[in-house]
Amino acid sequence: MSEQHDRDMSESEFRALADALYRRVGQAFDDIDPDEAECEESQGSVTIQLADGARWILSLQPPVRQIWLAVASLGRAFHFDYDRGADTWRDDKGQGIELLPYLEKLLADVAGVQVRF
Repeated sequence: MSEQHDRDMSESEFRALADALYRRVGQAFDDIDPDEAECEESQGSVTIQLADGARWILSLQPPVRQIWLAVASLGRAFHFDYDRGADTWRDDKGQGIELLPYLEKLLADVAGVQVRF
């Protein structure tokens, strides 16, 4: 695992990377039946609404240059730093969790939604 987490990046670079991530997530839901799950971006966050009413939220945290994933239905929250060396968002606890593969797995395991980012 690369340890090149980049909290010192400029805000404009952070926002560009986050925007690219949000577009990727949003586009992946274009092919998902809205009765299974919907994805909506608004005011710096992405909300994934699941069929059972659960809402999962990706949100920007510009002061620390992180993206947070809140999965209230599981009582979990994750914080992700951008890892420049691997060109991915990784958990800030050093467990090597990559945001998009982890979100894919959670959606499949918890909600039965098969999505590919």
